[in-house]
Amino acid sequence: MYLSRCPKFPESSVYNAKRMNETAWLDRVFSNTSLGHRLLERLTLTNLRHAFYLISPYETTVAKIEDVPNYNAEVSAWWLVFLTAEFFILFISGHEDRFALNDSITSICAGMLSQCFKFGGRAVAIFLYVLVWDNWRILELPWDSPWTWILCLFFQDFMYYLGHRAVHEAGFFWGLHTIHHSSEYYNFSTALRQAAIQDAGLAIYDCLQAFFIPPPIFLVHRYFSEIFQFIMHTSLVDTMGPLGLVFNTPSHHRVHHGRNPYCIDKNYGGVFIIWDKMFNTFEAERSTDPPIYGLITNENSFNQIYLQFHTLWDLLLFKGFMKDKKGEPLFPGLVNKVKAIIYPPGWFPGVPVTPFFHWMSMVDPAHKVPEPAKPVLKYSPPARIIVKVYVAVSFILLLAIFFHFEYDRIHLSYLECSVKIAYFVVTMQCFGAFFDMKWYARYIEIARCCGVLGYYAFLMFDHIGAGTHRLFVISLHIMAILLWTTDILIEKCSKCCCHKNSQSISPEKSIEARDLERANNEIKTISKCVE
Repeated sequence: MYLSRCPKFPESSVYNAKRMNETAWLDRVFSNTSLGHRLLERLTLTNLRHAFYLISPYETTVAKIEDVPNYNAEVSAWWLVFLTAEFFILFISGHEDRFALNDSITSICAGMLSQCFKFGGRAVAIFLYVLVWDNWRILELPWDSPWTWILCLFFQDFMYYLGHRAVHEAGFFWGLHTIHHSSEYYNFSTALRQAAIQDAGLAIYDCLQAFFIPPPIFLVHRYFSEIFQFIMHTSLVDTMGPLGLVFNTPSHHRVHHGRNPYCIDKNYGGVFIIWDKMFNTFEAERSTDPPIYGLITNENSFNQIYLQFHTLWDLLLFKGFMKDKKGEPLFPGLVNKVKAIIYPPGWFPGVPVTPFFHWMSMVDPAHKVPEPAKPVLKYSPPARIIVKVYVAVSFILLLAIFFHFEYDRIHLSYLECSVKIAYFVVTMQCFGAFFDMKWYARYIEIARCCGVLGYYAFLMFDHIGAGTHRLFVISLHIMAILLWTTDILIEKCSKCCCHKNSQSISPEKSIEARDLERANNEIKTISKCVE
């Protein structure tokens, strides 16, 4: 075998033992199930190297797909470090306009949600991949050959280019990807704003590799392709000189996220930018016209479910029935209505398109795309300080629970897994309601907290009982219920008092106010006559 002649990466059990030796000091500080232990044991130099796709065939080649680690989870602690460092640097350098609490929390929550559904979405892709490999592979490349590993590096990135371009241009596929571009900011948190079901929708591009690439080699590069793109989402790194001739860079990817006309449908590459240059979709960043981020028509919402699915819903069901100002259909006839679903999102009858792969691409992607209005006004409803502090604290708790979920999910039953995901979704929806300043935000938050208390009351009867961590979570949610119940009562009492005061105004004062208003109106009328 090829790798037997080379220094071989140890088997997974040996690798885990080695990693445990590297982090053995943690056992003297934290219990091995605590969040502190679980995060710090991932902050290794190996995982830092992995965050930049600095790997070799010898350390990442395994024979079985179940032996491939979840590299996303392995580097997640470093992502948290990068996020914190970037926010700190932006703050002290006077660039507070490049991030916002509501946007960043929404983005990170989208990343959590996408990881939850990868348990299903990624399983679908892997199931189909293995199915194709087992039954229809054309060529069986050796799994332990470095040349297979290198070939997969390039072929996986080319498939990523095709898939990424498809979710921008292939009609309703755009609905699987819109949320990633919905942020009006560009920072590391934006990298985590991922679509929940995109992997399942793009399984076809993964499976094209299954005719000759062994499943474990494919999965390794699939992980690292995603991981590498995290570091692309920052405004702190300028152009990278000669590296930008071959590799994707933050500068190239900033163009991809821009809504300026020259940025539309450009720079799809993941690791390499050469595919864009080959297929004429490359565009360099312009210092005279820097990218303005977001969608051509921004969402103006922090509702997680809405951001995830509404564009897909609109493209599938409503675009084909749009009408102009005169009430005439913009997509007359059945053929045009079908084209509205499968043609590029910006396509309307009469707009020229050209075939690419299995879809149609617009000849001019910037057709009728307006220049962003300046000054740029970002959607950010003003929230009370109590709301900001409460959501920030609740988000930290959610993040801690999610990290534990990522560690333990393989041992959870389907029911336990479903309950956890439901908790994540409902909590994210409450965050969105608070950030959007919805009148019902406090009410659904109280209902959510009551649901959590009911769940923990049920857990009291298991073998763990009333553990310290459970009592802590219960206490937090009881305090939250008291906080928002008190806040609602104070608001209602205040409104009631104001109403009584308005009714208690004396008739004399009402007459005086009416006379004053009448006099002002007469003065305005006389002034107009004089003019």
